[in-house]
Amino acid sequence: MSNRTLCLDTSVLIKYLTPDEQEEAATSLVLGALQDGSRLVAPAWAWAEVGSVLRKKVRVGLLELEEAHQLWTAFQNLPIEYAETPELRARTWEIAGRYGLPTLYDAAFLACTETATAPEGAPVEFWTADTVLLRQLGDHKPAYVKSLSG
Repeated sequence: MSNRTLCLDTSVLIKYLTPDEQEEAATSLVLGALQDGSRLVAPAWAWAEVGSVLRKKVRVGLLELEEAHQLWTAFQNLPIEYAETPELRARTWEIAGRYGLPTLYDAAFLACTETATAPEGAPVEFWTADTVLLRQLGDHKPAYVKSLSG
């Protein structure tokens, strides 16, 4: 059993759930985490963001409704612990200001990573496939930020 804790960005979860050019990397990451017993964490509202992306893919014709429903069910079966604390909200605001992020969504994933506790001081990692976020964080991105594309 792993003592790793992972915070997976919506971009990674969508690439895991739906066909995409990086599906293999996302699948490897998520299935590896599930197999080794890694703990998965996310901001409390992350489920709504994933669901919204799936609904949008239906609306623009990239997914059939039944397929999206199956993916939604698969997502709901992931053992994600959803976090919602005053500390997370405060840290989200601070991170958005530090990196000049235009919204709190990405900052909340970073704050969730920072405020998550891991057993025995093990690392908590944030995984993203969002190249815009990675550019916004720049050369001073936190060490816990990992890119799905390497």
